[in-house]
Amino acid sequence: MTQQYWELPGFEAVYLENSFVLDVVARPGIVALDIELVLTERHPEYKVPPAAERHSYRLGQILFEQVTRLHWLSSGFRPATDASGQSDYGGIDQFIVEGQTHTLQGDFGELVIEASHCRVALTSLI
Repeated sequence: MTQQYWELPGFEAVYLENSFVLDVVARPGIVALDIELVLTERHPEYKVPPAAERHSYRLGQILFEQVTRLHWLSSGFRPATDASGQSDYGGIDQFIVEGQTHTLQGDFGELVIEASHCRVALTSLI
């Protein structure tokens, strides 16, 4: 059965298409996407965005755990740099799941990740 990301537990109140991938980190057994997440109004951490912003953003990660296979077809896309000097690899245009296969596509290329767990984790605010 194929699922879209918003059908996954913990993903129902985030909007990945307007989020920004800041980094992709792969280590044995884990893949982490550092991301500036768009939170929807249904998310408990949602805050009304400032007048200059369209969305409520929050730093976080998409974590794939117990990874058994990773295939990354890079697009060769160089990160964009915004006015504040922060660079990003664009948004996640597509994220579908079939069983334990997670396929993500965006400016960063295509990631195919076999993992038993996938979750969103927000970065703690200090």
